[in-house]
Order: sequence, then structure tokens, then C-alpha cells
Amino acid sequence: AGGASWGDALATRARSRLRALLDRLELLSLEQDAAAEEAARDALTLCTIHGSKGLEWPTVLVVRMNEGECPSSAALTADGGGGGTDEALEDERRLAYVAFSRAKARLILSFVATEPSGASATPSRFLGEIPAALTVRDSQLR
Repeated sequence: AGGASWGDALATRARSRLRALLDRLELLSLEQDAAAEEAARDALTLCTIHGSKGLEWPTVLVVRMNEGECPSSAALTADGGGGGTDEALEDERRLAYVAFSRAKARLILSFVATEPSGASATPSRFLGEIPAALTVRDSQLR
């Protein structure tokens, strides 16, 4: 009978130590989650428009809003004549909307005026579709 109570005491002690270990691991996990969340607040996320679906950020920067980039050169040549089909351009417009709608508070759109090769570049036609009342030009920020 003495062996059974010693075994019970040992099992109780083991369960107690296991519970303490699990509690400590849970606390560490919560601390790591809090630290990761804090680090994420100051992080830069770089992704494609497709990869951004379903996500949001306080500020979103969309770069190279140029013809040939957004809309893509493939969409612009979908009809073979360089004008693009309505369907291809509409798909690109939807992609641009996905990118724009990822911003919770601030959306920054940029385009290049000159390519690295020295060739001139054209801003995206989609930029002209944004109502002027919703935009602030770079020259207005200075």
C-alpha cells in the first residue's frame, strides 16, 4: 500500500511540474507574439498586388504607375494593335483597385517621368481616372 501512495505522490508531482512548464511555455509564446506584433508595426512589407489581396496597411505605396506597368504591356498589346482590349484593360483596372484599396489611411502613387535608359515614360491612364479632389500632387506637398 505504501508503494501506491509513493507512486501517486510522484505522479502528482510530475503533473504539477508539467503544468508549470506548460504555463511557462504559454507565457513565453504570448510574450513572443507581443514582441512580433510590436516589430510588425514598424516593418515594411513588400509584396505584389496579387499577394496583397485580403491584407491592409495604414499606408500603401504603389510604385511605377506607368503605362506598360499598370496597365501592363501585355494588356496594352492584347488586341495586337497596342491599344489593348476592353477586357484586358478592365482586368488591369481591377488589379489597380486591389492595390489602392489596401490602404487604410494613406495611399501614395508614384510614376517615373524618365526610364533608366533615358526614354520618356508615360504615367498610367488609371491615374487620370482618380478625381482631382482626392489627390495631392507632389508639388503641393512642398
